Amino acid sequence: MRKIRVVINFGADKDIVLPLNYNHILQAFIYNNITDKAYAKFLHDRGYEVESKSFKLFTFGRLEGRFKIFPGKIMMAPPLRLVVSSAVDDFINDFCETLLKSGEQRLLDQRVSVESINVLNKKVNNDKLTIKMMSPLVMYSTINFNSRKITYYYSPWDEEMPGLLKENLVKKYTAMTGSDVGGKDFNINTIGPKNNKYQKIIDYEGTVVKGWMGIYKISGDPELLQTAYDCGLGGKSSMGFGCFEILEGGEGNA
Repeated sequence: MRKIRVVINFGADKDIVLPLNYNHILQAFIYNNITDKAYAKFLHDRGYEVESKSFKLFTFGRLEGRFKIFPGKIMMAPPLRLVVSSAVDDFINDFCETLLKSGEQRLLDQRVSVESINVLNKKVNNDKLTIKMMSPLVMYSTINFNSRKITYYYSPWDEEMPGLLKENLVKKYTAMTGSDVGGKDFNINTIGPKNNKYQKIIDYEGTVVKGWMGIYKISGDPELLQTAYDCGLGGKSSMGFGCFEILEGGEGNA
C-alpha cells in the first residue's frame, strides 16, 4: 500500500456556514466522493478488521480557513483547505479522481468548487518527531462503573496513554500490511503542563467525543510513526480525529 496525503483547496462564491460540530459532514463528504460504491460500503460498514477491531485506515483534519464563531455555528470564508490522509491507494486515488472530475461539490447543501489537490507527504525515517495536531487526539476505553459501561477518554498526560496509542497503532499497521510489528516501540511526551484550553469536546451525531489539540513529541519505530502519520494517531481516526502535521523529524515529500 502506498501512503498518500492530499490537501484539497476549495473555492466558494460566499461564506460557508456549518454547525460547530461538523466532523460527520466532512466524513460524509469523503464517503460520497468514492465512485466505487461497493468499496465505499465496505469501508463504511466493515473496514479492515484485526482482532475484532475495524479500521478504515484514513483520517482528516479540520476544515481550515478564516472563520467566525456564532452560537452553534461556524462561518468560514473561502478559500478553504482540507487535509485527507490514507494508507490505501485505492481509496485516495478514487477519492481524488472523483473530486477532480466533479467540479462542483456541496458542503451541507452549500456549493463549493475544488480548485486544486496537492500531494503533501513525508517519509518518516527518524525515530523522533515533533507533531502538531490538526484534529483532536482521541484515546478511550470502555469501563464498568457502578454496574454500567461508560466511555473514559484519556488525556495525553495520563500514564496509560502511550501504551494505548501503541496498541492502536500496532493494530492499524497489521490491518494495513497483514504483518505483525513484533516488539516495536512507541511513546508520546507532552510539552508543558496540562492545559484544558487544548481539550476539545465534540458532539458527533449525539455521541460526545473528547480529544486534545496541541504540540507533542512522539518517538518509536519509524514504521509505527509512519502509520500514525498516514492513518491517524489514536482512536476514531476516520471520524476526523488524530490527524497531525510534522514540525520536526520528517524527511520531506515522499
